[in-house]
Amino acid sequence: MAVPPNTKPIPILKLPFIPLNYIIQHFYPLTLLDLSLLSKKCRYIIKSTNLVKYDMGLSFQVDEYLIRFQRKDTLKFFFSINILRERNKYLQTEMRPYSNNGNEVSIEFAKFWVNYVCDLFRTKFNLLFLDSNASIDQMSAVGEWTKSLISECWFCHVAGDDANSESISRFFEITNFPIRFLVFDLRHEYEIAPINCGVLNAQEVLIYSKTSKNPVNWFTVEQMMRTNCSKMILGACTFDETDLNHFIKGWINGSNSKMEVFITVVKTIDFGLVFDGIEVDVRDPMLVRPFYSSMLTHPLEFLIIGGFDIRRNDGTVASIQPGAEFAGPRVMNYFTMVVWPQGSS
Repeated sequence: MAVPPNTKPIPILKLPFIPLNYIIQHFYPLTLLDLSLLSKKCRYIIKSTNLVKYDMGLSFQVDEYLIRFQRKDTLKFFFSINILRERNKYLQTEMRPYSNNGNEVSIEFAKFWVNYVCDLFRTKFNLLFLDSNASIDQMSAVGEWTKSLISECWFCHVAGDDANSESISRFFEITNFPIRFLVFDLRHEYEIAPINCGVLNAQEVLIYSKTSKNPVNWFTVEQMMRTNCSKMILGACTFDETDLNHFIKGWINGSNSKMEVFITVVKTIDFGLVFDGIEVDVRDPMLVRPFYSSMLTHPLEFLIIGGFDIRRNDGTVASIQPGAEFAGPRVMNYFTMVVWPQGSS
């Protein structure tokens, strides 16, 4: 059997800057983290390197991916709680990763490692993942911290198999940073109390529940009218004719002025009641109009076939179209509203 010759380790820290920079650029984030823990010199070299840029995320969800490295909406790498806890000793800290109750991430532990990683990779966090069932104390602490950590949140994801309405409301009461894309993925199997997001500062909002068997009841039409986003997709919900009539009248009178797309799923409704007191132009059922938009990084395209046109007080035209039946355990239908750019309707 051939015996490989003796080899010596390559002293990469003695390499000239250009090849050293090239090598470090191709290290995985976890390798960079471990290298930084060897010495202050290693940490300085990494911070001086032109590293590949990722979108950085902070997660308090049960997946324990405390720090996430993403490109657009795809997870590339992560530093889990266990990964970071194992490296506490290299920084001479015994900080506990969980709070006293044992099931929520310690804010002090998260702050310590977030500060270290942000400094090492010379970046800021712009993605936030929240546990929908966090305690009020936990969500309040996260809110107070992240409002100083994040100037603008590109993506905020609130998810879980359970939901604490008061905790979620408290988070949005405390924070005031703008959110580019907000997702509520609450997979509870029962009705929950309304969530008050205040004057929600989000551009695009996606809300859905586990199935249409338990439609979204916690997002009210009053909350929706305080949410001046450009696009909203709301899954199976409990809106009725009165709610939709109230929303449409509000839009006509100037609320939700930035709205471009609104899609939801509702029970079979009487459009005569939906348009009560509203001037409506019933379009030819053979008329087909394409509508183009986007949500997050994905294109949206609709064919508005016939439908109903309404006009805002400033002359802006929107089309409302009853949609196809929604697949699920109860009979429901899509409700689509699009706002046409000036001169394109």
